[in-house]
Amino acid sequence: MTPSCLSQSIEPFLRQMAADGRTASSIRSYRRELLLLAQAVGDVSLKSLTPDRVNSYLTSSRIQLKVDGTPKQASTVNRVKSVIRAFARWCQQAGLTEHNPAAHVRLAVTAAPITPYMTRVELNRFLGMMRRSRHPLALRDYALFATLAYTGIRLSDVIRLKPSDVDLLQGQLLLRQTKGGRREARHMPARLRPVLSLYIRRGQPKGGSNGEAVFVTRHGRPLSPREVQYRFALWLRRAQIRESLSVHSLRHTFGTLLYQATKDLLLVSRALGHRDVKSTLRYAHLGDQVLAKAVNRMW
Repeated sequence: MTPSCLSQSIEPFLRQMAADGRTASSIRSYRRELLLLAQAVGDVSLKSLTPDRVNSYLTSSRIQLKVDGTPKQASTVNRVKSVIRAFARWCQQAGLTEHNPAAHVRLAVTAAPITPYMTRVELNRFLGMMRRSRHPLALRDYALFATLAYTGIRLSDVIRLKPSDVDLLQGQLLLRQTKGGRREARHMPARLRPVLSLYIRRGQPKGGSNGEAVFVTRHGRPLSPREVQYRFALWLRRAQIRESLSVHSLRHTFGTLLYQATKDLLLVSRALGHRDVKSTLRYAHLGDQVLAKAVNRMW
């Protein structure tokens, strides 16, 4: 049965997103935003979902304002716009609508968020705290955070790693579904290989070798993002490193240190799996002192 109204179209669209390789968390986000759209405009026919109706929804207080009445950040509104644009484009491509009702919706131009990163000294202190600890989960955490720091992969990628994805002989990690649904292999530095080898041989909690995941809880269950964030904050405090850092900071640490070592944005872009080198520019941090020296050398 061909869907003709908004509510009937949501699940077929989400199935298409799943087929395209979108992650489960992305699909949940898409579903939430589209259900809010249907709640706001009513279960209208797709033909009634006109550009004016879409624009009215996007400019409504529900989308533009927080609960306390203050404006939402442009990046937050952009996420809603992106969902509606993708849905409207799919409706047209699937032949459900003659025209794309969100064809003229534009995302606001926003500055790329600056994620703090660790210095090399901070990173060594952070990992060294786990390496020297006798805590029963220290080896697991050391292997986990060393993998993030030495490869630059995302948190979502590391918690999905299976034992069969770790090729110690070839020095590679297989990422089965990266951001955007791609399958990629990442280089495993020589410094990381013995750490992962020791953890897989001796440090995995009971039940961790069942093929489900490399990094698991005490009871062999795959770690959740929240649990990883908690362990990161714990070791951050023990190492007495600033609390403004997050697990994602390890990816930025990798990108920043690699750029500082090579000054090659294309290489950093490839190492991080970016599709567009513009996404890599945030790792080319330029301090005021470096800028002053460069200007002085000109004259």
